[in-house]
Amino acid sequence: MLQLPTHKLIHHVTTRWNSTFDMLERYLEQQAAVYSALTDKTLKKNKDIVTLSDDDVKVAEEVLQVLKPLKMVTTLLSTETALSMILPLKTRILQSMVPSEEDSTITRDVKAAIREDLNPRYPPNVQDYLHRSTALDPRLKSLSHLDPALCQRTYSHLTTEIVATEDGQATEPTEADSEASPQNHSAMKELFGETFASKDTGKTFANTIKEEVASSVIPLDGDPLAWWKSNECKYPHIAMMARCYLAVPGTSDPSERVFSTAEDIVTAKRSSLSPDNVDILIFLKNNFKFQLRSALLLSLLFFMM
Repeated sequence: MLQLPTHKLIHHVTTRWNSTFDMLERYLEQQAAVYSALTDKTLKKNKDIVTLSDDDVKVAEEVLQVLKPLKMVTTLLSTETALSMILPLKTRILQSMVPSEEDSTITRDVKAAIREDLNPRYPPNVQDYLHRSTALDPRLKSLSHLDPALCQRTYSHLTTEIVATEDGQATEPTEADSEASPQNHSAMKELFGETFASKDTGKTFANTIKEEVASSVIPLDGDPLAWWKSNECKYPHIAMMARCYLAVPGTSDPSERVFSTAEDIVTAKRSSLSPDNVDILIFLKNNFKFQLRSALLLSLLFFMM
């Protein structure tokens, strides 16, 4: 009769990020059904049932609107999100928490509490690392959420890090170097030292980074690691650095899912499983979808031949 979707009410759970938002959203959706049930004579008989007032419902609606950006961000972070997304998402949340003239007192207080909690997150050294990670993400490399000075400093730090890495690899003696005689080294240096002197690698890498930044960005739903894989030959040094940064997960969700998988596998009836078999089962569970996708692609290619 009420023409509402058949949904159960949701309870707040401290360990779940979005449970408060989901609880309020579901209550507002089922508000008419809840009111109808609570005012039923058979239920209310000899019971003192307290319902939310109109002011309480209005507060819930306002808080729901404030929490909506957090819901979107936490949902995104619960997926396989790279570290490069952290600071852009934080900036987006802080922007959505700027008070406006239309905000009520409750809305202003909630926004202020969220800003107060988020602003001090991540010390300066961690922020620098996160900025470099974002700069290496082909989806976000424009760093449009940063001011120009900080953007330039981030790319400068990246250049310095790449040069230091390359210099460290270049100074490691190779087997051929150890076998060459000192006379050969001095003769080669005297004959070709000025002609084939090594160029300033710092400027070279800086120009390469500028070229990479100037290239077009990929869609926001694209895969940054896949992009670097296909452009590895064009930007080999930056690609190597990007793999180091973008391989870091943005949250602990992936590792927590592994523990949840292990809990589902190692039950009371399967307590005799060896650790090696548990590792294999967890690996198969977490990689089955990728294996299935590969098998389907191979089957498709086989039938197309």
